[in-house]
Amino acid sequence: MKAVTQIEVIFITTIKEVANLAGCSVATVSRVINNNGYVKEQTKKRIECAISELNYQPNEAARTLYKRKSKMIGLLLPDISNPFFTLIARGVEDIALSQGFQVLIGNSDNNANKARDYLSTFNSYNCVGVITTAFADKQVEKLLKSQNMPCVFVDRVNDVISGVSANHFEGGELQAQLILEGKPQNILIIHLDLKINTFKSRINGIESILKQYNVKYFYYESEKLTNEQAFISLIKNLKIDSIICSNDILAIETMGIIQQFKFKVPEDIQIVGYDNIPFSTMTFPNISTIDQSAYVLGQKAVSKLLNLKTNDYDKQLVLSPKRRGSIRF
Repeated sequence: MKAVTQIEVIFITTIKEVANLAGCSVATVSRVINNNGYVKEQTKKRIECAISELNYQPNEAARTLYKRKSKMIGLLLPDISNPFFTLIARGVEDIALSQGFQVLIGNSDNNANKARDYLSTFNSYNCVGVITTAFADKQVEKLLKSQNMPCVFVDRVNDVISGVSANHFEGGELQAQLILEGKPQNILIIHLDLKINTFKSRINGIESILKQYNVKYFYYESEKLTNEQAFISLIKNLKIDSIICSNDILAIETMGIIQQFKFKVPEDIQIVGYDNIPFSTMTFPNISTIDQSAYVLGQKAVSKLLNLKTNDYDKQLVLSPKRRGSIRF
């Protein structure tokens, strides 16, 4: 027992000496030794020189213990009760487990403060990396970088951090093309928060197609659906015969409202959703939708995070969405 204690003290003292000579923290030296986490190239070179100069030999038992503590991936999603994000989580977990990793899951509720708390928790659990969605709040990105945890954005991405997503502009185009097959005259586009880049990109894709045709289209914020009477009055006044929704949850909610007021789907009003969640096949009639392969997004995000293809880590991976279902003819 005393021998083990003595070895640990020697290991800690030696790694501290390396850190002091390299002018960095013990944690940074440990990341270089274990090849785990991001370290600036200049800092890495200083550490390697210090290791060589001090003839430092890492304690393999301690390295093994370190690696055992790191077999976790942090997964932070906006709302896992949304079936789309549930499918992403399942894809993440299945691939992670096959590679010997476990997954810690949190819900951000699109709240930057909550996201920062979860990221700190993931760091305290010594996660090898984080899979999450991009945030408008730049402080979240700063925290990710300061903690030196590898990160992959999934679904909602940006140009700064590596990510995996569907082509949302193309998905919006597919929604418009699908609705046009039903020969619409007046289209209502019910959208979620346009500050979220995925929804904005889909709107841009929808517009790019609809502008080419002699149809009228109008916008409606999803929050207003709570006032069902006002919504139905709008449907009647604008003579809406087609509705495009930002996702399937919204499409299912919309269908329920208009069916309560005796509109027939798709004969009176046709509806197109987005995501192809399992619930979209449980309505009557089924929701026509766009499939962006949520489960595959989760799988690809883990593969990218674990750097299974090292030359692809820094690239954005974009998948093409596919249509499912048909509209009235």
